[in-house]
Amino acid sequence: MWRVWHANFLITGQEAVRRLEINQSGCLMRSRVSTHLSFSLGFAATSAVVALLGCAHVSQPGLASRTPSLAESSSLYSLASSSARSTIYSTQTVSLALDRIDQRDLPLDRTYRHPATGKGVTVYVFDGGISASHPELAGRVRFGFSGFPDDLKICNPHGTAVAGAVAGTTLGVAPDAEIVDVKMVQCEKLRGTIKAIVDGARWVIADHQAHPGPAVANWSFIADTSARIPALDSAVADLRAAGIPVIVSAGNLEIDACRVSPGNAQGTIVVGASGVSSERTTSGTTQLVDRRSPGTAFGPCIDIYAPGDSVLLPSLDRNQAPISQLWNGTSMSAGYVSGAAALFLETHPDATPDEVSDELKRNATINVLRDTRTTFSRMLYVGTRDTRLMARTASRR
Repeated sequence: MWRVWHANFLITGQEAVRRLEINQSGCLMRSRVSTHLSFSLGFAATSAVVALLGCAHVSQPGLASRTPSLAESSSLYSLASSSARSTIYSTQTVSLALDRIDQRDLPLDRTYRHPATGKGVTVYVFDGGISASHPELAGRVRFGFSGFPDDLKICNPHGTAVAGAVAGTTLGVAPDAEIVDVKMVQCEKLRGTIKAIVDGARWVIADHQAHPGPAVANWSFIADTSARIPALDSAVADLRAAGIPVIVSAGNLEIDACRVSPGNAQGTIVVGASGVSSERTTSGTTQLVDRRSPGTAFGPCIDIYAPGDSVLLPSLDRNQAPISQLWNGTSMSAGYVSGAAALFLETHPDATPDEVSDELKRNATINVLRDTRTTFSRMLYVGTRDTRLMARTASRR
């Protein structure tokens, strides 16, 4: 019998405000969340289910107003080198995650710089439903498939947060990417089925043929922690054969990622969660360091890490009203990497899934993370490779 886990780390409203204030000051003092809710979920052998693993959030409506608008904070850098010309978009940000992935080293500078916007790229988000009206995503979400047609359209805010990490207007990596909602979670049980995922993958392949162009599949869930699941292995292979890279979360369990499905399917891009914390040096001073987020998967099967600790993302309150929340987990990390893949595919629309994977790995920041349980690690990087070039300021759009 397969077993799945769904772990949530709940951050209180007071703690959320404290963390955001610390982030805005440029120094993150990491502490564990105030409340820990953990569920171990089992299921009958006749009904395979999966869990969204990698979600922690706090409802704090006031946080939404802290996000600066692009009109207030954007600039466009036109960079020239001897071999090529490129464009760098620069935006002031309150997102610690975006701030971290555009630079190699700490401390942070409250700015997100990225070489593209994901325009023309479609990201299929397999989840529990996505808000198409949230200001961070409005106008760029298309409903695609539901494994449960009679179900509610949105089970919880998880899918909206993941989509926001991919393509939020001010909180996402690729602010011009298009999102397609692939719903594989049943709201009553807050679980997905293997059948819904496989059927969703088949739908995505057909939709991709009908709407050609560069695309990414984001899988922010885990299905097993002891074996491979052949049906998911085949779904990954079919998506890749259609030219769609599959980016998966490693899981919010203190476990070797090599054991976790679907991350152990051949060809997936497996994403672990990282965070910034402070530590005292031998001289008595305090320094900021990058480390694997506690309670998340580790080891050599993780291809790349991305922020997943107290990351500010779009969400929904109990009345489905749009807000911003702090989230923890590898689900969000996978969303950031899917956004990075969209940036690359905008400028390399014919890249194969292997070429996308190679670019993410090649461009990553190497061996800056603590506690990865391996001798080699990569952290997501989307910034320019040449910071010495001059820039001029203009409107992003």
